[in-house]
Amino acid sequence: MHLPDRERGTACILTPAESRLLGMLLRSPERLVAGEALLREVWGDEHRKDSHYLRVYMATLRQKLEADPAHPQHLITEPGLGYRFRR
Repeated sequence: MHLPDRERGTACILTPAESRLLGMLLRSPERLVAGEALLREVWGDEHRKDSHYLRVYMATLRQKLEADPAHPQHLITEPGLGYRFRR
């Protein structure tokens, strides 16, 4: 998936896993998506408890897409619950 780069207005490339993860969040904007559901959808049922995958991939998505990755405006973590995409 190619998305505009946050600083230069050029395309950035997402890995297949990043693309699936972002796609799930975009399908339910503003709504909480449980971490376990994201893990199952992106990596399979055998990884539904591997929350470190989400932390790593969300950090990478924020680096690629957020204007200020340390203070995300769109890719929001709900600690202990999951993630949401805020418009």
